[in-house]
Amino acid sequence: MILFLDFDGVLHPQYEGQAVPVDVAFCNLSRFEAVMRDFPHVEIVISSTWREQFDLDNLRARFAPDIAARITGTTLLSCQAPPPSLVELLARREWEIANWLRALDRSGEPWIALDDAAWQFRRYHHRLVACKSDVGFDAEAASRLRAVLSGVTNCR
Repeated sequence: MILFLDFDGVLHPQYEGQAVPVDVAFCNLSRFEAVMRDFPHVEIVISSTWREQFDLDNLRARFAPDIAARITGTTLLSCQAPPPSLVELLARREWEIANWLRALDRSGEPWIALDDAAWQFRRYHHRLVACKSDVGFDAEAASRLRAVLSGVTNCR
């Protein structure tokens, strides 16, 4: 199972157009890591826009060593993929994930996305575990992610 992970609106609340306050940044990280420790088979790929500003080592450094070791990469940057169509542009995160899966010949593998931008998932909305942007990965989202990873329920 591959989990595509967003940061803003997931690992901390979303601050539209503003930097995340230092005392709030990654406030939900320990809850996320606790869930991931119960599912050691899950590979993590960062789909957050943070990948545009920070390299993989810097992104991994924000996580506990055991979780950082499971972060295998980031989705492709726009310059690394074919240009999106208008429809794909409207569902950009989904497009980035689909391109990553195609580029690495992993399209047939099971995957989910942990993200707050539900509008960016059209074709694969059923693979989304959505967070509320203003809170991020809270207890409710953690419970839904656990259910999906346990195979108890579909993503919706």
